[in-house]
Amino acid sequence: MVVPQTGQGAGRTGLSMRSLATRLLALLGRSSLPAEPGHQVVPDAGIELQTFRRLSRDVYWEQDESGLITRVDDGPHPSALKLRIGGFLWDDGALPLETGDWQEHRDRLNRQAPFTDFAWVWNDPSGRTRVSIDSGVPRHDAQGRFVGYAGVSRDAGIDTAADRARRLATAALLAASEPVVWIEADSKPTNGWRIIWANAAACQLFDRTERELRELPCKTLFGPDSGGTAESVGQALLARRDTRLQAEVARKYGECRAVELRLEPLPGTGSLRGCAALLIHDRSAEQERLQQGSRAIEQLRSSMQERTVELEAAARELESFTYSVSHDLRAPIRVIEGFARILDEDYADRLDRVGHDHLQRILTSASRMTEMVDALLGLARLSGQPLATEPVDLSRLADLIAEQLRANDPSLNADIIVQPGIQVEGDRTLLRIVLENLMSNALKFSSKKPDARIEFACSGAGPATVYCMSDNGDGFDMRFADRLFGVFQRLHTDAEFKGTGVGLATVQRIVRRHGGRVWADSEPGKGARFYFTLWEKAGR
Repeated sequence: MVVPQTGQGAGRTGLSMRSLATRLLALLGRSSLPAEPGHQVVPDAGIELQTFRRLSRDVYWEQDESGLITRVDDGPHPSALKLRIGGFLWDDGALPLETGDWQEHRDRLNRQAPFTDFAWVWNDPSGRTRVSIDSGVPRHDAQGRFVGYAGVSRDAGIDTAADRARRLATAALLAASEPVVWIEADSKPTNGWRIIWANAAACQLFDRTERELRELPCKTLFGPDSGGTAESVGQALLARRDTRLQAEVARKYGECRAVELRLEPLPGTGSLRGCAALLIHDRSAEQERLQQGSRAIEQLRSSMQERTVELEAAARELESFTYSVSHDLRAPIRVIEGFARILDEDYADRLDRVGHDHLQRILTSASRMTEMVDALLGLARLSGQPLATEPVDLSRLADLIAEQLRANDPSLNADIIVQPGIQVEGDRTLLRIVLENLMSNALKFSSKKPDARIEFACSGAGPATVYCMSDNGDGFDMRFADRLFGVFQRLHTDAEFKGTGVGLATVQRIVRRHGGRVWADSEPGKGARFYFTLWEKAGR
């Protein structure tokens, strides 16, 4: 047996891998390695191979002279290396961990040279990556002939995976924007745990450097109202259990911040001290952001209310101005129209044909001005009139309007079709004005068609319902559609079709007061379709 001299270290087991291999060969009755410098060979008949296996994580293996694995003995636990019996190390895509090439190791085997701590990577049938660390020596029979290798192997996959997980987790947490600290169970159980690493956000939260955090006892990290938090974290750390806690962290100068703690234990072997990531969510900062957002919203709401009051006042002033101007215009227009009629009646015999023509132009313009003023007054009254909403049968209303229009003008020969059962909520009087304007326009602009056809219908349901008044009349060019709903804006001359240019502006104002919108679609010579919605904004 090879024994290190006093004062020489031999690693975790007390013996070097070379010494372990030598002991194995001696116990098996095979040739031993020459003693390393500073070591002596002594017999040790009291130790059996099974005892050694129970004490070591290493497993025993043998290869024949060609390198084929012929034997693998389990250690304290079943060895995955047994799955490779009957094959070579380099089979199935296995590779050396450092060189990535088997040539150097094969040359060593061909020279029948011993080797230690040779690491190689392979995948077992389940796809799990294994890392084996081997040490071996040549085997010879009684006649001294080379018959292969014998050695020991250790599965380092668990250690490698845990180390890789630590490195990946540290890299991720280092870049985290929220406070994170690594904690580890203290060597003295009475001390609980300690911080071994902290990112910049954690240092800012505690108002301390990373070194100061590492030196602080865990109980001093929390405020006086968070008694037992350090113990709860320590218990979860020892049990390797995820946990969440509400607590207060103590900053450097006594200020406390409300936080939520989340413990994420790091996977690893049970023999190592517990290690975990402690993620800290600063609820105080979140509350401060919410308060700032609330203040900003309140300021915006106040500003919007002030603006709304200003706009309502401006609208009332504008409506009042419109009403006053329209009302005041009536008097001079009446004077103009009255004196023109006096001239026409009392002085007709003194005027020639040209004079009579000029006088008729004055009377026509005065009459048109009166109609426009009346339309303006009606439009101004619409804005100030409160809505009296109630269930309204639009189909019945459209039928009544059609009957009235036919009664007013018996020469109308248009076919008017109304979809039955159209029910809405709204102001009955104002909605009647909408239908009257749309149907009158449809009849007016299709009056030159021998087969005039007017249709009122709807599609959709609820706030998405769209109502449509369509005709097959003259239509209009959509390039000028933006002028349709303006006051006194007309796309046809007065000689072609009579009108004041206020009807569609009135329709738009009423529809908007009912939370909807109105638009049109047309093509010259192919009729027009006017669409509108009600309470669309309320539905959204």
